[in-house]
Amino acid sequence: MSTASGKGKGIEPGAASGSAAGAAERAAPNGKPGAAPGNAAGAAERAAPNGKPGAASGKGNGTASASLREKILYSFGDVGSNFVWTFTSSFLVLYYTDSALISAAFVGSMMFFTRVFDAGSDLVMGLVIEKTRTRFGKARPWVAFGAGPLALSLVLVFNVPSTWSPVAKNGYVFATYFLLAVVCYTAVNLSYHAMLARITLVQHERAVISVYRVVITLFAVLGISFATPVLLDRLGGSRAQGAWTGTSAIFAVLAVVFLLTCFIGTSEKVPVQAHSAAGAGRTPVKVALRFLLRTKYFYLTAFLNIVMTTFNGVMGGYVYFARDVLGNVDLFGVLSACTLLPIIVVAPLMPPVFKRLGKRNTILVGMALSVIACAVQLAAPSSVLLAVITMSARAAGLAPLMTASATFPGDIVDYMQWKTGVRAEGLVSSTASFGAKLGTGLGSALLGWLLAAGGYDGAADVQLPSAINAEIAAVVGVPLTVCALCLVGMYFWDIDKYRPAIDRFLAEAKSAAPRD
Repeated sequence: MSTASGKGKGIEPGAASGSAAGAAERAAPNGKPGAAPGNAAGAAERAAPNGKPGAASGKGNGTASASLREKILYSFGDVGSNFVWTFTSSFLVLYYTDSALISAAFVGSMMFFTRVFDAGSDLVMGLVIEKTRTRFGKARPWVAFGAGPLALSLVLVFNVPSTWSPVAKNGYVFATYFLLAVVCYTAVNLSYHAMLARITLVQHERAVISVYRVVITLFAVLGISFATPVLLDRLGGSRAQGAWTGTSAIFAVLAVVFLLTCFIGTSEKVPVQAHSAAGAGRTPVKVALRFLLRTKYFYLTAFLNIVMTTFNGVMGGYVYFARDVLGNVDLFGVLSACTLLPIIVVAPLMPPVFKRLGKRNTILVGMALSVIACAVQLAAPSSVLLAVITMSARAAGLAPLMTASATFPGDIVDYMQWKTGVRAEGLVSSTASFGAKLGTGLGSALLGWLLAAGGYDGAADVQLPSAINAEIAAVVGVPLTVCALCLVGMYFWDIDKYRPAIDRFLAEAKSAAPRD
């Protein structure tokens, strides 16, 4: 493990020259310059399309500030994704078990094993982004190209043919869920998150943009959580296929609108690299992949995203928990509000706190609070008042991690550039994307497996005590485990200590780069 004092060792530094080399020499561990070919000005000139620095996005060298309008419209991309993500993670298991009458055990296993394929699809999409060269940039075009197929796949997922045999229905469920999760959602969401590291190089501004994204998105998620039961009820009820078809179609249209608005209203400001930054004979992709596999931050990012988003997967159990444990299905909206509103309140406070205390230390305190809140709720899980208090406290504790997690890939990209001279936003974002989707798949799988183990019957009006205990385990026990694991993972996330040296290097590279 390398340290800020210079005892670590980077991977095969190459020859650097010019003022960027001077920065690399001062900043890189053990006094060896990072692998930046030539000076930063030359690299920028070679990287940009048509030999024009900054032409990948048309807005300079990556350090220009994003306007308020751009911060808001960037957030719209996550809103669009959540018309798919929130709807499926919160309601798809309910649709499968209570409307399509698919076995809960099959649903859990299908969701988990489908997500395993995401390891390959995320890596492929990351490589596609790294190879993309357009006037719109590297990542941004795929947000637009993938919006339509993503919307179509959402409608297909919520339209299981009722007249088919159980085996045929299971095949349809697997095929459509695979299309949605492994193909379409990967293309859109991975590209969206890769954009953040290309909108600005400034760490603090990324944190601010992330706050806008979290707050705006959570308002949207809250709206989706309240609107979905209302829409289902007005369209025929949660057991009627027509209700799910209509609701999915509405959300599909909204997803397209918000994703295209994000594409139109944002721009990539970091020039696209077209040549190797680590010496002749090796492409930036090879250098980046080799570097990622050697750094602990790659594995920590994947781990944190897996365990954190496992919580998202079991949120599909809130409907069951409200109906069967708390005794009132209408409390689903209250539980969703308790999960989201504290984050909306706390998230805007995080950037100055991160700046003063560091992301790691702030997140550790928050996760400790979440662990305590989950443990307290287990004492009386059927209490509505205790559920409101503890789930609100748990959400407040999660707020620092929720705010900062989107900036982790950008931190790794900067760290990689400092050590190797290469920026590979697509590859790094594929790690976070794979972790997030595997975690959600694991959470949904755990929900399905727990319901099956507890003897849940989707056609029954009253559930067995064992099924109710399974719902408690999913909604309270799994989050307790998740928060504890996040606490452990964040203990080892110490990239903050490299930040001063990285920022000096990036500032030196900026001063050496040509201006438009």
